[in-house]
Amino acid sequence: MINQRNPLKDLSSDMGLTTRELQSKLVINEPAHYFEVRDTRGNRYCHCGSEKYAQEICERNWAYDYTYVKIYFPPQETVDVSHTTIPGDPELPPQQILPDTQQEPFNP
Repeated sequence: MINQRNPLKDLSSDMGLTTRELQSKLVINEPAHYFEVRDTRGNRYCHCGSEKYAQEICERNWAYDYTYVKIYFPPQETVDVSHTTIPGDPELPPQQILPDTQQEPFNP
Protein backbone atom coordinates (compact mmCIF):
# COMPACT_ATOMS: atom_id res chain seq x y z
CA MET A 1 0.00 0.00 0.00
CA ILE A 2 1.38 3.44 -0.93
CA ASN A 3 1.08 6.41 1.40
CA GLN A 4 -0.94 9.06 -0.44
CA ARG A 5 0.49 11.97 1.57
CA ASN A 6 4.09 10.90 1.14
CA PRO A 7 4.52 8.55 -1.83
CA LEU A 8 8.20 8.10 -0.96
CA LYS A 9 7.23 6.23 2.22
CA ASP A 10 5.77 2.84 1.50
CA LEU A 11 3.54 1.79 4.39
CA SER A 12 4.15 -1.90 3.74
CA SER A 13 7.86 -1.45 4.42
CA ASP A 14 7.37 -0.12 7.96
CA MET A 15 9.87 -2.14 9.97
CA GLY A 16 8.97 -0.72 13.37
CA LEU A 17 12.32 1.01 13.91
CA THR A 18 10.74 4.19 15.21
CA THR A 19 10.99 3.49 18.93
CA ARG A 20 14.01 4.71 20.85
CA GLU A 21 14.56 1.23 22.24
CA LEU A 22 14.94 -0.30 18.78
CA GLN A 23 16.99 2.62 17.44
CA SER A 24 19.46 2.35 20.32
CA LYS A 25 20.11 -1.27 19.31
CA LEU A 26 21.16 -0.13 15.84
CA VAL A 27 23.78 2.34 17.04
CA ILE A 28 26.91 1.14 18.79
CA ASN A 29 27.98 3.75 21.30
CA GLU A 30 31.72 4.04 20.80
CA PRO A 31 34.04 6.92 21.73
CA ALA A 32 34.90 9.37 18.94
CA HIS A 33 37.79 8.13 16.80
CA TYR A 34 39.46 8.24 13.40
CA PHE A 35 41.80 5.98 11.48
CA GLU A 36 45.36 6.85 10.56
CA VAL A 37 47.02 5.12 7.60
CA ARG A 38 50.77 4.67 8.04
CA ASP A 39 53.69 3.46 5.96
CA THR A 40 56.18 0.76 7.02
CA ARG A 41 58.26 3.28 9.00
CA GLY A 42 55.22 4.48 10.94
CA ASN A 43 54.95 7.81 9.12
CA ARG A 44 51.42 9.13 8.70
CA TYR A 45 50.04 8.87 5.16
CA CYS A 46 46.49 10.15 5.77
CA HIS A 47 43.54 10.24 8.14
CA CYS A 48 40.21 8.52 7.46
CA GLY A 49 36.85 8.88 9.13
CA SER A 50 35.88 5.26 8.66
CA GLU A 51 37.64 1.94 8.77
CA LYS A 52 36.27 1.07 5.32
CA TYR A 53 38.18 3.95 3.69
CA ALA A 54 41.35 3.13 5.61
CA GLN A 55 41.16 -0.44 4.34
CA GLU A 56 40.58 0.74 0.77
CA ILE A 57 43.65 2.98 0.88
CA CYS A 58 45.75 0.11 2.23
CA GLU A 59 44.46 -2.18 -0.54
CA ARG A 60 45.14 0.38 -3.28
CA ASN A 61 48.67 0.93 -2.00
CA TRP A 62 49.48 -2.71 -1.30
CA ALA A 63 52.98 -2.34 -2.79
CA TYR A 64 53.88 0.14 -0.03
CA ASP A 65 52.61 -2.20 2.72
CA TYR A 66 50.45 0.44 4.45
CA THR A 67 48.71 -0.30 7.73
CA TYR A 68 46.11 1.62 9.71
CA VAL A 69 45.39 2.20 13.38
CA LYS A 70 42.34 3.48 15.24
CA ILE A 71 43.02 6.65 17.22
CA TYR A 72 40.59 7.86 19.87
CA PHE A 73 40.01 11.54 20.49
CA PRO A 74 40.82 12.72 24.02
CA PRO A 75 37.83 12.99 26.34
CA GLN A 76 36.01 16.30 26.15
CA GLU A 77 36.21 18.61 29.15
CA THR A 78 33.75 21.30 30.15
CA VAL A 79 35.42 24.65 30.68
CA ASP A 80 33.87 27.35 32.83
CA VAL A 81 34.48 30.73 31.16
CA SER A 82 33.76 33.99 32.95
CA HIS A 83 32.06 36.87 31.15
CA THR A 84 31.84 40.62 31.47
CA THR A 85 28.70 42.61 30.80
CA ILE A 86 29.26 45.77 28.76
CA PRO A 87 26.91 48.66 29.46
CA GLY A 88 25.18 50.26 26.51
CA ASP A 89 25.04 49.11 22.92
CA PRO A 90 28.24 47.23 21.85
CA GLU A 91 27.56 47.89 18.16
CA LEU A 92 30.47 48.99 15.98
CA PRO A 93 30.33 52.48 14.51
CA PRO A 94 29.36 52.65 10.81
CA GLN A 95 32.19 52.56 8.29
CA GLN A 96 32.87 55.57 6.14
CA ILE A 97 33.71 54.80 2.53
CA LEU A 98 36.27 57.23 1.21
CA PRO A 99 35.93 58.71 -2.27
CA ASP A 100 38.36 57.36 -4.89
CA THR A 101 40.58 60.43 -4.57
CA GLN A 102 41.28 59.75 -0.88
CA GLN A 103 41.73 55.97 -1.04
CA GLU A 104 45.20 54.49 -0.63
CA PRO A 105 46.37 51.06 -1.85
CA PHE A 106 46.66 48.35 0.81
CA ASN A 107 50.31 47.39 1.36
CA PRO A 108 50.65 44.72 4.07
